[in-house]
Amino acid sequence: MARCPNCAGELLFDIKTQSLKCQQCDSVFNPYDKDKTVEGVVQEYYDTQVFTCPQCGAEIESTDFSGTGFCAYCGSSVVFTSRMKQAEMPQKIIPFQLTKEDCKKRYQDKVRSAIYHDKELENPEYLERFVGYYLPYWLYSFEVDEPLALEGLKEYRSGSYQYQERYALSGQLQGKFNNIPYDASTRFDDTIAGCIAPFTEKNLKEFSPNFLLGFYSDVADADAKQYEPKALHMVEQQLWSSILGRQGFQESDMQLNNESIRSLTKIGAKSVTVERGMFPVWFLSYKKDNRIAYAVVNGETGKVYCDIPISESRFHNASMMIAIPIFLILNLFFQIKAENLPWYTMALSTLLIVLAQGQISKIKKREDSLTGNKNKSKEEKAKLLRHNGTGYALISVFFSLGIMLWHPVQDEYYYLASAVSGIMSILSLRLMIKKFNILSTRSIPEFFDKKGVK
Repeated sequence: MARCPNCAGELLFDIKTQSLKCQQCDSVFNPYDKDKTVEGVVQEYYDTQVFTCPQCGAEIESTDFSGTGFCAYCGSSVVFTSRMKQAEMPQKIIPFQLTKEDCKKRYQDKVRSAIYHDKELENPEYLERFVGYYLPYWLYSFEVDEPLALEGLKEYRSGSYQYQERYALSGQLQGKFNNIPYDASTRFDDTIAGCIAPFTEKNLKEFSPNFLLGFYSDVADADAKQYEPKALHMVEQQLWSSILGRQGFQESDMQLNNESIRSLTKIGAKSVTVERGMFPVWFLSYKKDNRIAYAVVNGETGKVYCDIPISESRFHNASMMIAIPIFLILNLFFQIKAENLPWYTMALSTLLIVLAQGQISKIKKREDSLTGNKNKSKEEKAKLLRHNGTGYALISVFFSLGIMLWHPVQDEYYYLASAVSGIMSILSLRLMIKKFNILSTRSIPEFFDKKGVK
């Protein structure tokens, strides 16, 4: 814990002033001022405390927090186990630019855009659980210094003449691509990282541990080599796009010769440097019925990612309010013959089957992709796919098909079969809503195997 040299009060990083601020006397200090904090900046390492959640095994770091609180990854209220360690110094950091109040406003705007969201997601007490996190990123920088020689041919007709124009471009292709970021935490979902990207270079600063005061930071456990090929491929794609795009050498009606194409495939970055950076996010987790939903706000730009489960009661109430006027309008202006009703109920049930199977496929794919689910058994994953609404929809289809094959004389049989089919469709839809909430949330993660606890 950093102490104020004036009154010994606690020093925390203040987002509004971008400085260290004493919580007692309001004195402010430059985060780079080594003499004004107890934790002097060392060249390669700094002291930090590693907290491990006993419920899911997630690890986070902090320089000044106690070992009690909420685990953002599993949503549990826990007493963390902890240990001190010397952490390797990152080279870069983007300090928080958005305060918690800014973050809550961005989050509420996002949640309110979902019509049937659970009101609990806007509970002020719940929103206070937003936690400031610094996520570790690998920052890749490339240099390009390659000879380039291209030849192209452009052919066109004007009047009765055929024209050929030959173009040649040669020189030294030079360029720098700095600080291409990739998430360095295996626990943090890469999909979320992509949704809240990008972070910008304008607020990128040299690292000091003092920027971390008042916040948590995630542990960098992904190998730096893991994303290097992706970063290199992105650089190559940008180079080719610049050279061959509409603003480059190749116009839409110009063709490069084979030798030029071969030379382009050899262009690549030859010099690679990798640094570690810390980027800010506000993190919130919502736990209900053994499922968890994440809300993540980019602490620099304010971009929001949310898992938003819907309120079943709000959905059903709204559906009833919409269904009543639709029924009255159809009854007043349209007349449907009784013998045609099964066709409509069967079409609806068939659509529900297709949608239900699509949901199951998405749930299976998503659950398999989540890092924290690698310890889950096949039985646990299979349980999520049961009771998906397909059974009720199939019963509805059989009832509709049966009454059409029977083709009774009395209209009452058609109405009865359609009513049964309608009830089965409603039950199917209710189960589909539950599956939608599974798709919009996550299983409680388990990370113990990554740390050797199990």
